[in-house]
Amino acid sequence: MAQPSVHSIHRGQVLLAHPLLEDENFQRGVVLLADHDSHGSLGFVLNDPAEYRLHEALAGDWPNLPLHIGGPVDQDSLFFLHCRPDLIPGSHSIDGFLHWGGEYETMRRELLAGRLEAGHIRFFAGYAGWSANQLDGEVEEGSWALIPGNMVNCLGSEADLYQSLRGHLPPDFKFWSNAPRNPTFN
Repeated sequence: MAQPSVHSIHRGQVLLAHPLLEDENFQRGVVLLADHDSHGSLGFVLNDPAEYRLHEALAGDWPNLPLHIGGPVDQDSLFFLHCRPDLIPGSHSIDGFLHWGGEYETMRRELLAGRLEAGHIRFFAGYAGWSANQLDGEVEEGSWALIPGNMVNCLGSEADLYQSLRGHLPPDFKFWSNAPRNPTFN
């Protein structure tokens, strides 16, 4: 019989990838967990900027805002985090302050009208997803460290977010945090 997880995973937490995690989608990744339940988990990589900005990636009139790669799943779709559920109905609460998704056309109209400001929203192409119990297993095996979401400005764009969060890594992660991304280059 499987032992119950000693980790309490819940939406709003931030996942920090083990410094030697080899999955190129998550190397030195910082992932906001937007949802986690018995059916699976969904999150957004906070530190993987896209090569294009929002107005370059989407057709039509869009502001010149950053676009991030939210994860390897459904990268042809646009997702967004925001702190303005009063302007974007139909959004999903992450922690009472942060929300994800909502009525797309309303969001776009509020953004173009200037009522929804750049510091209130962040855009992603794709998301990170895990099937039921998959993330629990990855945390148990040491692929991820969990930190409280309030330790990170999820709507900001810090230059090296992973490095700035190194102090929150568990001791066994910290040892490897200065290793090169590809140890064979050393």
